[in-house]
Amino acid sequence: MKSDQKRGISPYLLVILSFVFVILIGALILTFPFSQKSGQWGEFIDSLFVATSATCVTGLCTYKEGIGGQVTFIGQLTVLILIQIGGLGFITVLTFLITLFKKRLQFKNRYFLSQAVGSTSFAAVIKFVRKLILISFIIELIGFLLFIPAFYTIYKNDPKMLIWSSIFTSISAFNNAGFDIFGSTSLIRDVGNVAMDSLPSWAYYYICSVIMLLITFGGLSFLVIMEMFSFKKKPKQYKAFTKIVILTSFILLVGGCALLMLTDGMKSTNRISLFDALFQSVTCRTAGFANFNQENLSTGGYVVSCLLMFVGGSPLSTAGGIKTTTAFIIVLAIFCYLRGKKVVAFKRSYSSNMILKAMSLVFIAAILIAVSFVGIGLFERNNPLCEDGEKLMFEVVSAFGTVGLSANLTPTLALGSKIILILLMFLGRLGPITFFQIFQNSIDKEEKIHFKYVEEDFLIG
Repeated sequence: MKSDQKRGISPYLLVILSFVFVILIGALILTFPFSQKSGQWGEFIDSLFVATSATCVTGLCTYKEGIGGQVTFIGQLTVLILIQIGGLGFITVLTFLITLFKKRLQFKNRYFLSQAVGSTSFAAVIKFVRKLILISFIIELIGFLLFIPAFYTIYKNDPKMLIWSSIFTSISAFNNAGFDIFGSTSLIRDVGNVAMDSLPSWAYYYICSVIMLLITFGGLSFLVIMEMFSFKKKPKQYKAFTKIVILTSFILLVGGCALLMLTDGMKSTNRISLFDALFQSVTCRTAGFANFNQENLSTGGYVVSCLLMFVGGSPLSTAGGIKTTTAFIIVLAIFCYLRGKKVVAFKRSYSSNMILKAMSLVFIAAILIAVSFVGIGLFERNNPLCEDGEKLMFEVVSAFGTVGLSANLTPTLALGSKIILILLMFLGRLGPITFFQIFQNSIDKEEKIHFKYVEEDFLIG
């Protein structure tokens, strides 16, 4: 008993505390005058909001002029570093801490981590982290090189801006952060965005296409990327996890684009094009870049976008949301239940414990979103921009899914609303692995009870 007490704080709690520390440091740097283009002290709550949004790779911003218009190069560099830390994710920091304290780590935590990264041994975790960092660097480098030709068309007389915009956009896109330095209107044209309006048509669509590719790779699990590019297996030999991620991601991408064309592609005004619908379907997977004005979405468009944002990307990726595997296992369980069959797919069966965790996660996520929506609604009673409930819900789901798409409400929110969104972004980025492990100790204590209660069935539904 005493030896257990001496083990100290849980590594999983250390992960959360370390990210809180990173966010606070980032917020302080962004508050200093040298980070503000005005040369004045910045509002701490806005700096805290942006630091949280960057670390949680969300993209929501309370700066009315955006990152590029509000903060200096030092401030932009700070945001980019926070994005990179957040993109590498809690699992990377967790692995570092476990490596640091592995002599005192319980066996169950070693086993849990090895299972989390699909490894059969604890030693392989270190190799996984090294591969993860290498993959991130390679993809971001490729993105940087691909952006150079397009950005050269507007920054050919400014080499520093050419390099910086390419680096910033590549890292932000791959990490699904959604931040940019082009102003407060993201990639939307014809709304006063000088950088985007200055681009030739080919360069604009080229940049959007590269961003979509980076978002897609960032939203895939690092485990999936490693297996796809190992070239040691044929697609038929992929693990069930990889097949589930690829299949679900494809369905969401194509299905989201098709539904958006049905809801917003046939409107009489402000209709969405096929390319914009495809981009919207991709960016709703927790990226946050926008080439279509989100205020012009129809009610159906908001619903489709919220569903895509709620699901998000895949486990062990740079994306947020409840994750593709969670959505897959729940839909599969319902489908199999209606057919009266066991939960089976890709020649594998899935435990009731996994289904229960997935459903619990969705339930908790829905409760968090509902409570946040009501809370912000109370704080924004006198805000005419928040009278439209669908736009407010869009903002809330965007925060939880760490997406960053906005109907331009965030900069107008009150202090209480900003705090709610800060907490929501942080909780949304925690992910199921960290969240469930925090409460694992209490579950283990329950399992030590050496008796069982009599089971009882009662009417459901």
